[in-house]
Amino acid sequence: MFDVHATEEEDKLVLLCALDRLGGCTEEQLLRFVVETGLQSQFQFFLALSGLKEAGLVRQSRHLEGMLLYLTPEGRQSMEMFASRIRASQQEKLNEHGPAWRRRVRDELSTPAQYAPSGNGYAVTLRALESGEEIFSMTLTAATKAQAKRFCERWPRLAPKLYQEIMGELGELPAEETPRGEES
Repeated sequence: MFDVHATEEEDKLVLLCALDRLGGCTEEQLLRFVVETGLQSQFQFFLALSGLKEAGLVRQSRHLEGMLLYLTPEGRQSMEMFASRIRASQQEKLNEHGPAWRRRVRDELSTPAQYAPSGNGYAVTLRALESGEEIFSMTLTAATKAQAKRFCERWPRLAPKLYQEIMGELGELPAEETPRGEES
C-alpha cells in the first residue's frame, strides 16, 4: 500500500534518500525499489523524479546498460539538510530495504541479462561486466518466454559460479595436452 498522504516535497526527499541508498541505478531500478517497497506509487515517482531532474538535484550518466541516475552535490546537500522531514514509517522502509536492494542493483548492473523473441523461441543474452567492461557474454535459446525470463532472473545470482566453471573448463588443459615448458 502506498502512502498517498505524502507531500510532493516528501516524495522528492524519499527519492533522494532512495538514490543515496542504492547508489547509481537506472530509472527502472529506482522505480521498482520505491514501488515494490511501498514507498511511492508510479505517479508519485515520476512526478518527483521530474522535479528533481529539473532542479538539478539528480543527474544521469551513461553506462553499458543505459543511463544511470546519481545524486548531484546539490541533491546530496538537500537530502542531508532535509531528510529528517521524511516520516519515520518511510525512513524505516528505506533503512530496512536499502541494503538488499543496493546489492540487487549492483548485481543487475554487473550481470545484465535480456531476452527477445527469435525464430526458435527466445534468444537470451547473459553478460558479465567488470569495471564497466564486458568480460563475458553468451547467448542461449530458451524454448518459452517463461524459461527465458527464468534464465534472466537467475543469472545475477549464478553468474560468478557459472563464469568460473566455464572459464575453468575452457582454460584448463588436460595433463596430456600441456605443451612442454608451458606452466599453468
